[in-house]
Amino acid sequence: MQPPLNATRTLTPDTCPAEAPLAGLNAANPIRIGLLGLGVVGTGVYKLLMQDGVQGALPVTIGPVAVRNQQKTRDIEQESSLTLADAEAIVRDPEVAIVVEVMGGLEPAFTLVKTALSQGKHVVTANKALIATHGPELFELARSKNVRLLFEGAVAGGIPVIMPLKLSLAANRIEAIAGILNGTTNYILTQMAENGLDYQIALQQAQAKGFAEADPTSDVEAEDAAFKLSILATMAFRQQVMPPQIHRHGITAITADDISNARSLGCVIKLIALASKNAQDALELRVQPMLVPASHPLASISNEYNAIWIRGHAVGDVMFSGKGAGEQPTASAVTADILAIARDLASGNEPIPGMAMAAMPAASIQPPDLSENRYYIRVTTLDEPSVIGHMGLACGEAGVSLQSVMQQGTQPAQNNLPATASIMLLTHQVSHQAVRNVIAKLETLPSIVSIGSVLPVLPF
Repeated sequence: MQPPLNATRTLTPDTCPAEAPLAGLNAANPIRIGLLGLGVVGTGVYKLLMQDGVQGALPVTIGPVAVRNQQKTRDIEQESSLTLADAEAIVRDPEVAIVVEVMGGLEPAFTLVKTALSQGKHVVTANKALIATHGPELFELARSKNVRLLFEGAVAGGIPVIMPLKLSLAANRIEAIAGILNGTTNYILTQMAENGLDYQIALQQAQAKGFAEADPTSDVEAEDAAFKLSILATMAFRQQVMPPQIHRHGITAITADDISNARSLGCVIKLIALASKNAQDALELRVQPMLVPASHPLASISNEYNAIWIRGHAVGDVMFSGKGAGEQPTASAVTADILAIARDLASGNEPIPGMAMAAMPAASIQPPDLSENRYYIRVTTLDEPSVIGHMGLACGEAGVSLQSVMQQGTQPAQNNLPATASIMLLTHQVSHQAVRNVIAKLETLPSIVSIGSVLPVLPF
């Protein structure tokens, strides 16, 4: 008989080798996995675990599977041998040791995961919204039941970063994290930069290639990346960060002019998820398009690829990069978590510390207006004398020093509209509040036609 899911054993080198299996776990009585969802990621998990045989000598099998559409044909071998069951029945099944949630969304995923943990089952999930929103409650429940809740696949697909933060970088005080955490937006911005596509055309191409959803709002408005940043920041700084605490701004207003202007400054534009700690231990948290200097490692991350750059006080700068989404990359992370738990059950050891977030204090958040950066500002003005002088005066009155002012082109008068000029401002280090003051002053000038993008330059 399989041992209780919350059973613990103390093994010593004298009494039992580290790899000694617990009694009763074998091919005839394997560790049974209940799979909630057989979509893109769920199918990938099944292929890796059962068809590719990565479980090795571990006695593991996928048992009942919950699917939304039982009539759908799926790209897996021996599909007819799968046992389909109701999701609620799976999380309560006494034969299921590990529940794998790859359904996505908050409900019914939250209720199902909570039930599974309450039943003393280990849980693996790739659900960023679930962990970011309900992490404290779920981790406290897992702790009380002495079971695991692992989530490596929730942040950056196949890129291992949660476990390195917890283990490999444990000796460091993390000073800053900057990441490209959303493949959809990175693909769009790459196509705009490399192929001169407008935003809408690049989005349509991303959708055609399967890199963007039919409704891309969560991606392009930075909600997806904010979920992921809340998890990363919580793990890195050991302060509980909730998604609403993150200042976010999407990429929909980025134009070809912005891409060109950034290039002239030796930069590229990326949607950056940034978390850093100030001298008072308050966290600066934001997800927004930023100008990234071409010399920075994040500047070379293209198309659907993701990357996470981390600065630690001892290790210095490190970066993790790879495919941040998709069937096989995300399934790689999910399957690794499954195997980690399975090894624990098979050996009685506890080689991987729990990912508990519940005991962390609420994060102290720095107000967004206090953040300081260099800023890029794109302005459309009337093409007439003294315009740049008036803009410079307005900046000076707001206490903002300009590093450079460049006129990027003119639009001749036509159809009873006056001639206009596109002007790019680059500030020295300045607070976001000061930039807001500058924008307010510029908008009062009669020569200003419109204020375009206002983007920070990556500060690290």
